[in-house]
Amino acid sequence: MTVTTSIASESDLTSTVTQRAAGDISTRLAGIGALTFAGVVFAQNVIRGATAPGNGASSAELIAHYGNDGAIPYVLAATYVLSGVGMALFLGGGLRLLLAGGRRAWAVTGFVGAVSIMALFAVVVGAEQALGVVAHQTQPDVGAVQAVSALHNSVFTVLDFSIAVALLGLARAGVAAGITPRVFRRLAPVGAALLLVGTLAGPSIAEGDAMSLFGLTGIGFLIWLSFLVATGARLVRSGTTAG
Repeated sequence: MTVTTSIASESDLTSTVTQRAAGDISTRLAGIGALTFAGVVFAQNVIRGATAPGNGASSAELIAHYGNDGAIPYVLAATYVLSGVGMALFLGGGLRLLLAGGRRAWAVTGFVGAVSIMALFAVVVGAEQALGVVAHQTQPDVGAVQAVSALHNSVFTVLDFSIAVALLGLARAGVAAGITPRVFRRLAPVGAALLLVGTLAGPSIAEGDAMSLFGLTGIGFLIWLSFLVATGARLVRSGTTAG
């Protein structure tokens, strides 16, 4: 009886908030944003992982990669824009439901983490562009390549902290609002803890060492993407039903 009441109240919450949002970012569009962000970011990592030199690569390897393949920075810039639009739609449309779910502080905490993700990943993409610019010079500055590459790798590890904050905050608020599967009550803290490993071991990972710890961080990252897919799918379904 209690479970039935809970499910009904969650459904009523989604329906009520959606109906009040006429002319605003719809629940369905917020879900599409979450799915877009997850899909594009996954593709970004596959593309970069299959082509880019690993952490600790020599200057010669970096110059050869960024100097010979000028398309990759453009691809990453385009996918950053697409993923950024997706995240903005998810936050803009989903925050209404998250704040109404009873865990407003967690919703705000997750929102802060997600905005930090967009900001820090902008630095990562900017560093990729800078590497391409330097590598295409007639006589590439080896020191500049090493410095920008170190910055790129280091910001990537700091980014893990922001993802951990976003995952934990948004998942806890999402479960309370009924838009995130309850399994993320346990998965989100685990994923956040694994992501923090990447930040704490950041100096070593940025140098190309401790890559086994980087692998643990990857598991946390997959939990983050799974959260977005699961929550996004629920938002799409609830938005379609309400519509």
